[in-house]
Amino acid sequence: MPAPTRLHCPDLRDLSAPPTIRPLGTDYRVARWDSPASLSPDCRERLHLTLRGLAARAFGADHSGYWRARVDAGFFDQISTLALILGPDGVPVGWGGYHRRRFASRRALYLDAAGVVPAHRRFGLSTTLMTHFLAREVLSHPLRRTYVVLRTRHPAVYAGWRKCLGTTRVHPHEHRPLPALVRRIAGEAAEWLGDGPRFDPDTLLVRDAYRMFDGDIYGVRPRSGHAQLDDYFDHEVGPKDAVLVVGRVSAPDLARITAGQVLRARARSMPAVGGRPVRGAAPCEPPGRAAPTGAGAAGLIPGGRP
Repeated sequence: MPAPTRLHCPDLRDLSAPPTIRPLGTDYRVARWDSPASLSPDCRERLHLTLRGLAARAFGADHSGYWRARVDAGFFDQISTLALILGPDGVPVGWGGYHRRRFASRRALYLDAAGVVPAHRRFGLSTTLMTHFLAREVLSHPLRRTYVVLRTRHPAVYAGWRKCLGTTRVHPHEHRPLPALVRRIAGEAAEWLGDGPRFDPDTLLVRDAYRMFDGDIYGVRPRSGHAQLDDYFDHEVGPKDAVLVVGRVSAPDLARITAGQVLRARARSMPAVGGRPVRGAAPCEPPGRAAPTGAGAAGLIPGGRP
């Protein structure tokens, strides 16, 4: 049956600009706005409250000041695509979005704040949403490379993208020098974000990137399960710092990621010995044990323009 064309959540009904609704894995759907700027002030405020509530549940911390500042600064006019993940009952359980940009004259997506509430985190929804975004953009120009840019201080997010795209396609990398093109892309992205003075082009670290937060970003320190990587984030990335990650994506990369997601989705639905379901991590899912307040593989900590 086709996906319903209206939101069941009372707070999100009768919006001035209805979203496009599509399936997002088994039992979940994505409600996507491709022109958030067309939302009326009242509808923007309703979505703002939804995003603020989801962020508090996803990160275990109060992000209300951050979201208020972003909305007041024109968040809905700036973001290219905004999406909510809808649970089986039609109630939002996650969100994400991106900005369509050009950095160093290359096509790029800057991934905005995203997350999934803890009860729904084990289904790879963050990864599936990011793949949905990438498919729309990469397949619109299949012969060109697309660069993905994001800020994060979550080691599992960084590790997840490296696992997803391959270590040679994701920067920074502790054992490889930064290509000149990546430096230019990261530098222009940092300037666009307003992080230029705090950006280190050698390490791609942004000092005090989350200066707009009054309190903690996470209720519990996020971990990846990899001792060396967690140690790096503990000692080199400060509480309000971030790593500016740059990844390269092509149509073949996207096909490989999508195929892996299909196989893992099938594995989840297959009974194992004793009748217990098999849970396989999606390709971009953070390796190792998930952090209790992490937002999932591509579930980025807030990283949009303040």
